[in-house]
Amino acid sequence: MAKSPIADIRQKLYQSRQITLQLISAINDKAATYRFRPNAWSVKDHIAHMVAVEESIIHFAHRILNEDCPISPLCYDVAFNQDAWNHREVTERAGYTWTEAVCAMEQIRIELLNLLEHIPQDALNRVGAHPIWGEPVTLGSILRIPYRHERGHQDEIAALHNPPK
Repeated sequence: MAKSPIADIRQKLYQSRQITLQLISAINDKAATYRFRPNAWSVKDHIAHMVAVEESIIHFAHRILNEDCPISPLCYDVAFNQDAWNHREVTERAGYTWTEAVCAMEQIRIELLNLLEHIPQDALNRVGAHPIWGEPVTLGSILRIPYRHERGHQDEIAALHNPPK
């Protein structure tokens, strides 16, 4: 019997987060906030960014579940700039301590996993429109973004934590 898509998404979300937690387990406050260049992201910034993206995914997933073909308000922003959005969201969380950032990352994943508990499998084909994630984009695709997105940040975190000599 084939595994359900929701069970597969849940498993990949769990596995991805375990890898991230393993990567950051030995990182202290000082290492978490260190920047190799003045405008570069620190490990804490990467974590804050992942929190912001998952919050957005949860919000948009609710819209897809509760509206017919929802359109993200960002689609109406003619001058939408993903880099500006990322900067704004990381800046908004800049006051987090390292511990708070990690707790926020763990909490938002719990919220996402809890959301999965209430999604019927046939809802995965519901669609919406988003300027980054797709027009149209299915709920199933939206729910796969966090673990795929997290992979790239895992690489960045590993590089920041173990810089080349």
